[in-house]
Amino acid sequence: MALKNLGPSVVAIAWTSTLLSGTVLFGRFYVRLRILQRLTIDDWIVAITFLLAFGNSIFLTIAAAWGLGQHVDVLAPQLDSAMYTIKWVYLCEFFGILAPGFGRISYAFLLLGLTPPCKMKQRFLWTIICAQLIVDVGIIIISFAQCKPIYGYWDNDVEANCWPPHVQQYAGYFQGSVCSVVDLILALFPAGLFWNLKMETKQKISLSCMMGLGIFALAASIIKTINLRAFTDTTDLTYAMARLAIWWTLEAHLVLLAVSIPTLRPILKNVKVKKRARINNNLENNGPFHHLEDSMFVADISSDNGFQSKGVCGHRMGPIDTKDYQAHGKGVIRKDITISVTFGEPASEVKERGKESKTNDKWEWLAHNNDSDIRD
Repeated sequence: MALKNLGPSVVAIAWTSTLLSGTVLFGRFYVRLRILQRLTIDDWIVAITFLLAFGNSIFLTIAAAWGLGQHVDVLAPQLDSAMYTIKWVYLCEFFGILAPGFGRISYAFLLLGLTPPCKMKQRFLWTIICAQLIVDVGIIIISFAQCKPIYGYWDNDVEANCWPPHVQQYAGYFQGSVCSVVDLILALFPAGLFWNLKMETKQKISLSCMMGLGIFALAASIIKTINLRAFTDTTDLTYAMARLAIWWTLEAHLVLLAVSIPTLRPILKNVKVKKRARINNNLENNGPFHHLEDSMFVADISSDNGFQSKGVCGHRMGPIDTKDYQAHGKGVIRKDITISVTFGEPASEVKERGKESKTNDKWEWLAHNNDSDIRD
């Protein structure tokens, strides 16, 4: 049975999600500032994502106060309530579109920092970034340009020239489809990076799952896209838009969580190490507990874009960052390249020895021939 008023549910979901995302984001910046001691471009973009999601919660709260989530026939006696409800939820679309979009872009930048210097993979991720940005900006332009003047969208007393509602609906279907595809690509992309590495299968699966949490955002994006029919539901717009708002809110915060949770690995690893220490001390007390470092994957989980290559795919050598080395013991995902160097004799000595060997062979041949002549 459908609820008569979705307003309280919209507000509860919005602020609960904001609190959860804010907590995870706090942990992310704690790792960046206290452990890694640096911020990268994906950190700044994810901060913008959170601000947009926070703005979405504020605007939805205002819209719910006016009547978002209630049926139109309930608000009919209060014309101002219906008008301002539509106004605030309409303006909220700006945050609902950009918040998950910036989150996906942030994640793409994060993957750029983890990707080896392969031009094809880097260009692919840049294509994802540009496509997401262009589609999101395009749908915002369509949304806010559909009525002239703009306030004619929610004020029926204004003579406005508006496009048919299905224009925004079909544009939304296209944008939602693109977002769903991007979510799927970004969720599967890390598995391709991890699977070719020399590490245990269990660790590959663990890292792939941690970096592939965007699959949950994909589910929310699909459901949100299905609910875009609310734009053409002119008979009960205030109720239909509430259902749509719930799913674009969940989509934004699920993207934000998928982007930030992998960066908490140092904190999660420290908890795991302490747990092992307690178990070790309880089982036996033959000596101090020593933490055994496990093998780690490629580069810190940060997109510092340290790889710069103008040639074919490969790795380059550079100076060791002492901060990164110290952070390794704290559970930071790193890139370790083992180089085997074999020392031999200088080339000049090898060359001289070769000449000497040839000379000795020559002398042995001459001595053999001379001995043969003497015997004859």
